[in-house]
Amino acid sequence: MRIDQLRRERDKARRAKESLRSEHSTAHEERDRAIREHDEARQEAESLRTELGTVVARRLEVEEAAVRLRAELADVRGLLQAEGDEYDRLSSTVLVVCDRLQVAQEEGTSSLAAHAAGIMARVGQLEESAFHAGITQAFTVAHSHYEKEVNLAVMSEGFPPTYEDAELDAIEKAVAPLAKKLADNLKEMVLPPRK
Repeated sequence: MRIDQLRRERDKARRAKESLRSEHSTAHEERDRAIREHDEARQEAESLRTELGTVVARRLEVEEAAVRLRAELADVRGLLQAEGDEYDRLSSTVLVVCDRLQVAQEEGTSSLAAHAAGIMARVGQLEESAFHAGITQAFTVAHSHYEKEVNLAVMSEGFPPTYEDAELDAIEKAVAPLAKKLADNLKEMVLPPRK
């Protein structure tokens, strides 16, 4: 009996030992799994920290770029305003010139280019009128001094073909001071008064 009891106690102790070994093994496995999970969590946290640092750095770069772009936009707006002001001044000047030159504008044309083209056309007309007026005045002066001696019909044909360019240049140079004097004398009579 005593032996049976010792055997039972021994078997019980063995089972308890086996149970403890099993629990110990399970505890080791759980501890290893917890360590692995902890390491994985630490790595994940480190990865997230790195990503966060990258995102923060990118955000700072974007904010700096936004500040630069705002400054550039303000500069461009200033330049655009200055260009607009210059355009307005130029438009006003062109309109004053058009008015002074009595440039007629076509219906519906308001662009600066259309006004400038009108100015050029009007200047061409004025040049031609001035040229004709100068010739008319020269003929008038010649006729008033030499009514019978000057053949105005022959004179209207231009330079005689017998003259070379160099000879005509010399004649022009010789009469230039006299032509200026005549122009100055006739200026008030021919040119429109200036405002």
